[in-house]
Amino acid sequence: MADINSLIKHLARPREVYFLMVAYLFSLGFDRELSLAKIEDGLIKQLLIAANTFLANLTSLGHPLNSLFLLATVYLVIRGLTGRSDRLGKDILAIFLSVCWIVELMSINLLLLAPIKDPKVLLLELLLFLPIITVSFTWWYWRLNYRSSIDGNPEVEQITFKAPSSILNYFYLSVDALLKYQPSYASFNTKRAKLLHLFHAIIKINLLGLTLGRAVSLATSS
Repeated sequence: MADINSLIKHLARPREVYFLMVAYLFSLGFDRELSLAKIEDGLIKQLLIAANTFLANLTSLGHPLNSLFLLATVYLVIRGLTGRSDRLGKDILAIFLSVCWIVELMSINLLLLAPIKDPKVLLLELLLFLPIITVSFTWWYWRLNYRSSIDGNPEVEQITFKAPSSILNYFYLSVDALLKYQPSYASFNTKRAKLLHLFHAIIKINLLGLTLGRAVSLATSS
């Protein structure tokens, strides 16, 4: 039993990379499930094709960019398993995935405005996008406080929680931010933390507002 626990702890060392890869897997699904054939021709479809082509270059197996990403991921996992951290490498990985979800956010907005032949396309893409945005902001919230610790000011955390310190706090915060603007158990103590939370709230309002508008449009046209 002790050997098993030791093995599990050893394999869990690169957990930050594993966590970020969840966003990648959903990004992969987002790109694959976007059926452009179910969208009527027009300017919006052309913009979606451009966004989808960009995402395909980043997520298609065999493409140089995707191959480089996967090789870098394997490298980071191996570094983590051997007990050597690569902070810059993991930051670059997270920035790469952030670029992906920004393009996906643009695609979601275009889908919400596009004349769609099958409304289920919109619902499926939204369901795939929500885990991506949740994982991404979980990491960004955590990274702000990690930066405070490496800058030599661990006592001045940019985000503080009433609950005992735990990585799960950042996940709960990311999920809760989709439901309400100001969670009662978290405090944003710096301008950078407040701006990040505001950006998260704007994305939430953007998604929910346009989704509601599109839902009303579909209901009235049916």
